[in-house]
Amino acid sequence: MPTEVSTQRRRELSYLIGRFVTDHLIRIHQLFEGDLTAAVVLATIAQHNVQRFYDEVARTSGLGLDRLVDAGEHLPHLRHCNALSVSAATGIPRETVRRKVRWLEQKGWIRIGERRELQMSRSVAGHFSGFDAAMIDRFESCARQVVGILDGKAGAD
Repeated sequence: MPTEVSTQRRRELSYLIGRFVTDHLIRIHQLFEGDLTAAVVLATIAQHNVQRFYDEVARTSGLGLDRLVDAGEHLPHLRHCNALSVSAATGIPRETVRRKVRWLEQKGWIRIGERRELQMSRSVAGHFSGFDAAMIDRFESCARQVVGILDGKAGAD
């Protein structure tokens, strides 16, 4: 339910969020050599792999996701997916998903199992660590501005 502030400052909130999203998409476009579809495929695989572990274990753990993953606690909980499930989740045609999966495997970002199951490679986190750190900083800045507006602070950061 929109608040009075969010209704009155809708354009400003839309601008701030849109600025973050646009910047983020540009950075993804560059990182994936212009292939946003490959980025969607990789993100879908990653989310599917980790979702159960996050929802059932990490979200409520006092240790947090980072420490649990560093300790290897996530491994027994990973859920694999396949090209068909990625296609169904995203609406991207299955053959396109298969092409993107081959490209992602060549980059070393995913692994394909014997039964064509897809999972993130162990090296992918290191490859994206700088990107992730910058994204978190940018998101935090955007979130502070948005929350400041929603909390009714006139000069929100």
